[in-house]
Amino acid sequence: MKRDIIGIIGGMGPMATLNLFQKILVKTPAKCDQEHAHVIIDNNTKIPDRTAYLLHGMENPEFEIFNSACRLIDAGANILIMPCNTAHYFYNAVKAKIDQKYKNIDYKFINMIDETAKFIQSQGCKKIFLLATEGTYKSKIYHYICMEYGIDILIPDKNSIHIIMKAIYNYKGGIQNYYKDEIIKIIEDAAFQGVSKIVLGCTELSIIFRELNLLDNSIDPTEILAKSALKQIEADNQ
Repeated sequence: MKRDIIGIIGGMGPMATLNLFQKILVKTPAKCDQEHAHVIIDNNTKIPDRTAYLLHGMENPEFEIFNSACRLIDAGANILIMPCNTAHYFYNAVKAKIDQKYKNIDYKFINMIDETAKFIQSQGCKKIFLLATEGTYKSKIYHYICMEYGIDILIPDKNSIHIIMKAIYNYKGGIQNYYKDEIIKIIEDAAFQGVSKIVLGCTELSIIFRELNLLDNSIDPTEILAKSALKQIEADNQ
């Protein structure tokens, strides 16, 4: 039986990539090295900033995302995952190019946003509060997919979005100022609006919220993606 290989389209950002890999390791019920999943990581830091493209028309990341996918498939990966929420704006275009180039290869490209929406629906949750980059908000990738699952989305006001963006880019830049008090106020505002579940719609937020001890009542797409990749392996082995 051919063993599945997970390929991580990484570098968006590097620590978010490491966070996903760590979650895959921790969530694997392995008793020895050989029982862990075979994982290949392409930490492609040449991928241009996704939000900069969506907001300001800067360099398009699609080409480099596709290049990473090709390198991973050529190396033997048959389950692709991408730990960047905003990058899923390019998911359909990249997948179409992969399908065209690798017509005879059986592979899965797991969509983190879709998997997150499925999880939210499975929890009986009808409304969520989305924290994300400005690029993710503009692309409406969560809005479109969650709409298919009957899930309403609330987002913060402009000032709160600015605070979240500063926290994310501070983390990326190695600046340990994540505006904890302001983020707590944003969470409290969500609760005031009757929304108890916070979706961490940026992979850096998964790390920031863990460091700030604010993970209660949050939904982490990175964790959901890790579980989905492992479930795919389990399904393929049955």
